[in-house]
Amino acid sequence: MIKILVPVDGSECALAAVRHAAFLYREGSVAEIVLVNVQPPLERSRARAFHSLQRLRDVESRGGEAALCEAQEILEDSGVPYVPIIALGPLAETIARTAEENNCDGILLGTGLWSGITSFVGGGLPAGVMRRTSVPLTVIKARGSRQTKLDARMPLPQGQHAHLKPRLVILPPGR
Repeated sequence: MIKILVPVDGSECALAAVRHAAFLYREGSVAEIVLVNVQPPLERSRARAFHSLQRLRDVESRGGEAALCEAQEILEDSGVPYVPIIALGPLAETIARTAEENNCDGILLGTGLWSGITSFVGGGLPAGVMRRTSVPLTVIKARGSRQTKLDARMPLPQGQHAHLKPRLVILPPGR
């Protein structure tokens, strides 16, 4: 049973990776998909001085749910079994750790033109994830590669489909 991790942030590049994962499922190459949205932990920001930890967790959860929404619709429309996760922590490290902790066999990472350029010179998110994990990484380039990232604090639109409720995972810093 092959399980792959697909990080999503609401961008067209991430959704291209989700569509490719759905294609791999239809072709019989993948049995399960783990969707992860990585949120920066707000308790390490100035917001901690003004809001309770529970309020900050609610904001992080809503931001993660908004980013996961369209990806979940794609997978549900395709009949793909998936597990949604909202993780808190540094982006590359959190993606790598989530893949390992969920026993994923691979990572599909959507990327745009700028990520491709920075990874060409040894930087960017793909390179950061590769340095932190032994899980194979496949980079998916979106057509047009527009980087239209959703506002992380955007509420879910009214009348939206009921999706699987994502788990909120808080990873301790470092290993």
